[in-house]
Amino acid sequence: MPLSEPRQDALELPLCPIEPAAHIIGQKWTLQIVYFLLNNPSMRFCELQDRLGGVNPSTLSSRLKMLEEEGIVRREQISAIPPHVEYSLTAMGRDLESVIREVTRWSNAWLCRRS
Repeated sequence: MPLSEPRQDALELPLCPIEPAAHIIGQKWTLQIVYFLLNNPSMRFCELQDRLGGVNPSTLSSRLKMLEEEGIVRREQISAIPPHVEYSLTAMGRDLESVIREVTRWSNAWLCRRS
């Protein structure tokens, strides 16, 4: 009868899948960008910048590019007058809705009520 390997406690397992997720959503402004895009079908860069209030334009541009490369955000060039770019969530990005809701609930319960 073969010996079974000792069972690892869940906290002793390698950090994957937490590590790659934290690398993406743990960057400053990332969850806020997803939050605003969840509540709007699409947004222009300047609309996101206004909603985020205080984000440096180069930081916002960098975060949007990273989210696009990760498959979370879709960037669409709109051929209108004047031409502009709109950002929206992909299915992968929309799938973060439950995460955003839970972080919001947790923050409201534990952080927003501090005096």
